[in-house]
Amino acid sequence: MLHLFSKKHSLRKAAKDVLQGAERVKLYRGDLLSASDIEDISQAEVKLQNALQAKPFDFDAVGLLVDELHIVLVKSGGKIYPVSGLADYVEMVVMAAIVAGSIRSFCLQPFKIPTNSMWPTYNGMTAEVRQPNEPAPSTGMQLWRRVTDWASTHVVRAEADGEVKIPLDFLGYDNGIKRYRLKPHAPSVDSQDIVVGTRIQSVSIPAEFNLDGVLLRTFFAEDAALPLRRQDHDRWEKVLTTAMLENRIEETSAGPMLRTGRRVKAGDVVLNFDILTGDMLFVDRVSYHFVEPTRGSTIVFRTNHIPGLADRYGNPSQNYYVKRLAGVPGDKLRIDNDGKLWLNGSVVDKPAPMVMNSKRETKLGYFGYLADIGDYSYSIPLTKEYTVTDNHFYALGDNSANSFDSRGWGEVPAEDVVGSPLVILHPFGARWGWAK
Repeated sequence: MLHLFSKKHSLRKAAKDVLQGAERVKLYRGDLLSASDIEDISQAEVKLQNALQAKPFDFDAVGLLVDELHIVLVKSGGKIYPVSGLADYVEMVVMAAIVAGSIRSFCLQPFKIPTNSMWPTYNGMTAEVRQPNEPAPSTGMQLWRRVTDWASTHVVRAEADGEVKIPLDFLGYDNGIKRYRLKPHAPSVDSQDIVVGTRIQSVSIPAEFNLDGVLLRTFFAEDAALPLRRQDHDRWEKVLTTAMLENRIEETSAGPMLRTGRRVKAGDVVLNFDILTGDMLFVDRVSYHFVEPTRGSTIVFRTNHIPGLADRYGNPSQNYYVKRLAGVPGDKLRIDNDGKLWLNGSVVDKPAPMVMNSKRETKLGYFGYLADIGDYSYSIPLTKEYTVTDNHFYALGDNSANSFDSRGWGEVPAEDVVGSPLVILHPFGARWGWAK
């Protein structure tokens, strides 16, 4: 009963939103539309309004009529419609709620989580993946999720017949064996390539997103479920190793390709997924004027005084980061081969995310700490005990395998910590409320 109520409420909300969109289109574009266009909008409105008032409530009929009105509005809406403007409108309203610069500077600061380095505590941009043959959300549900979760639905259809292939980079030889990786997605480009048959097909995505996780969960679902230390990195290693043994990596004029074994016809759905943008937080900028940050807390800090985050020309980073404060001055830190974080001679016993990482609670999303994330100019790996220096903090991401943090770029100057997350302002779902 509760499920039906929730479904009915969601559908009514979606219908209300699309009806409001219709009124805005007629109000602001009425003088530009033909009489037949206005009549089409009005007729679709009336049918939807009648369906909403009908008893008993017919979910299927209302859903179809929401879709019908949406299609009519897309044709005539110009810049007033389609619904992508609603998400921008929500974000504008949220940001406009910060009415004074002084509040932003001294009390509360909005902060958008840019990556998944702190997952599962905070979400960056993530994907919900469906198999190609599964139904995508209806237009009404897409509208609802666009407002509540900033979710965007992507249904990618094949542009040619043939097997789906994934572009690779050749890394060289390791003991006489060829080594490959997925072709990296350039962060400044808002598309990523796949191959269908012999046709290179670009998939439009936000520049800060990449398809690697979507491709893994679409074509290699069993491997995607493996609870491995470095998560998707190790899962792809397994996929590529298996593909080498099975002769499923082929050399082409466009470079090496991973054959997925999935064959499609032109027009078939190849990828079917939603992208959810990251959590938006309010950061408390007041407390740390009076008390010192505590070990284990999440901190937001400036990065302009961290040389390891400067660009290749030496220009300081202007970003804000959020990480967990793992060590304060004088603390001795080490990560062992089992992924446990040792603090001053003992395995950490608080807070919960650090404890769960040290216990490798994979079912809860904590895969254990990694001591070393690569050789960088300012790396401070925790393969052996390290003592945090005066006036600095050592920061780690909860998602250790996918976090570029003090292990890679060094310590955080204590003076650059600006506050701690206070409230998850968006999305309006289970994650909404006081920050962890």
